[in-house]
Amino acid sequence: MKLIKKEWLFFIFLSLFVILVFQFKPTFNELYSFIDWGTIRALSALLLITTAMKLSKIFDFIALKTLNKFKNERILAFAFITASVLLSMFLTNDITLFIMVPLTLAFSSQIKNDLTKLIIFEAIAVNVGSMLTPFGNPQNIFLFRQMDTSVLTFIEKMGVVFIPSIIVLFIFVLIFFPKKQLIIHVSSNMRPDKKLFFISLGLFVLFIISLELSFVRFVLIAILGVYAFIKKEVFKQFDYFLIFTFIIMFMDFGLVSRIESIKTLMHSFPHTFFNIFNVSVLTSQIISNVPAAIFMSNFSHNYTAIAYGVNIAGNGLLIGSLANIIALRFLHNPKVYFTFHKYSLPYFFLSYLLVLLIVL
Repeated sequence: MKLIKKEWLFFIFLSLFVILVFQFKPTFNELYSFIDWGTIRALSALLLITTAMKLSKIFDFIALKTLNKFKNERILAFAFITASVLLSMFLTNDITLFIMVPLTLAFSSQIKNDLTKLIIFEAIAVNVGSMLTPFGNPQNIFLFRQMDTSVLTFIEKMGVVFIPSIIVLFIFVLIFFPKKQLIIHVSSNMRPDKKLFFISLGLFVLFIISLELSFVRFVLIAILGVYAFIKKEVFKQFDYFLIFTFIIMFMDFGLVSRIESIKTLMHSFPHTFFNIFNVSVLTSQIISNVPAAIFMSNFSHNYTAIAYGVNIAGNGLLIGSLANIIALRFLHNPKVYFTFHKYSLPYFFLSYLLVLLIVL
C-alpha cells in the first residue's frame, strides 16, 4: 500500500493501460512502437547524472555556507527561487525540488520564519526554469526529440515563453515576500563529494553533446559503467518509477488516440498555432503536462505550440505538473494545497496572458 500511495500516478496509468488493452487487444509490436525509446534513453541518462549530483551534496554545501548572508525573507526568497530556476534548467524540475525543498525544510528548523510559501514558489520556479532547456523536464526531452532541432534553437524558441514567465515570477516574489528579518543559527559539518560532482558534471557535458549529435545510447552505456564503478548508490536512489511511468504513458496515449470519439474531437477544430497551444494548456490542466505532451503529439506536429502550452500550464492547477505534487508532498499538510492555488492560479493567468500577447 505504501508503494501505491507513493507511486500513485504510475498505478493510475497502469490501470488505464489494462482497460485499454482489453478494449483494443494490441499486439506486442504495436505497444512497442508507441514507445519513443530515444526519449527513454535520454531521460534515463539525465536522471542517472542528476541523481549522482544530488548524492554529491554539493548544492546543499554551497547553500549552507551562504545562508548567513541572507538578512530577510525577500533576499532569501530571491536566492532560493533563483537557484531553483537555474538548477531546473539542467537537473530537471523534479530533481531540483529533491535538492531545494529538503534544504529549505532543514533551514526552517533553524529559523523562526515560516517557509511554506517559499516552498510553493520553489515549485513554481522549477516549472519556469525547466521550460527553457530540452533537458529541463520530461516533456521537453520528448518534444525536443520530435522537433529534431539543435539545443540552442530549442532554447531560443522557448525563450519566448520563458522571459515573460520569469518576469512575472520575480514580480510575485517582490509582492508576496516582505523584508521580514531572519534570525539564523546554522551549524553543519557537511562534507560534499567533490569527485562525484565533477565526474557527473563531465558526464552531463558529454550528455548534452550526445543530444546534439544523436549518440545518446552510447553515452548511456558509458554513464552506467562509470557509476557502477565509482558510486553504486546512484542505482539505489534512481527514480525507476519515473521511467516506468513514462513508458506506460507512451502506450496509454498511443491507445487513447485510437478511440473514435477522441479522434473526432481532436480533428473537429482547425489545427492552428493558437488552437494547439490552448488545447495543450487545457489538456495539461486535466492530465498533467507530461502526458499532455505525449497525447497532443498524436494529433499535431506543431511541437512548438505544444511545448509552449504544456510548459505554461505547469503552473496553474496542482495536477498541471508533477513537480507541484512533489514539492507539496514534503510538507505533509493538506491545507497547503489551498495555499498553493492562491499563488499558482494568479501566476498562471498572468503569465498565460503575457505569452498570448507575445506569440499570437
